[in-house]
Amino acid sequence: LQKLVLTSSASVVFEGTDIKNGSEDLPYAKKPIDYYTETKILQEKEVLSANDPDNNFFTTAIRPHGIFGPRDPQLVPILIEAAKSGKMKFIIG
Repeated sequence: LQKLVLTSSASVVFEGTDIKNGSEDLPYAKKPIDYYTETKILQEKEVLSANDPDNNFFTTAIRPHGIFGPRDPQLVPILIEAAKSGKMKFIIG
């Protein structure tokens, strides 16, 4: 049994407007917002098409938004500035 989990991006289904009640059935963006997103779409299609339960090879893709870790120099400062300026709303729970 082999399993492959791809860390993709929420941007693969983003069409420039908010997504409410979205699911994994949403189509890929017709006009990706950048080259990174375009490559994530290609990557996701390739990995998901390799799923082969008959041969015990399972694939899946997760689409997190805003991954960051210790000492992150990009996302955390941007989030803090957006929150301070009132441009971002946070909902916990």
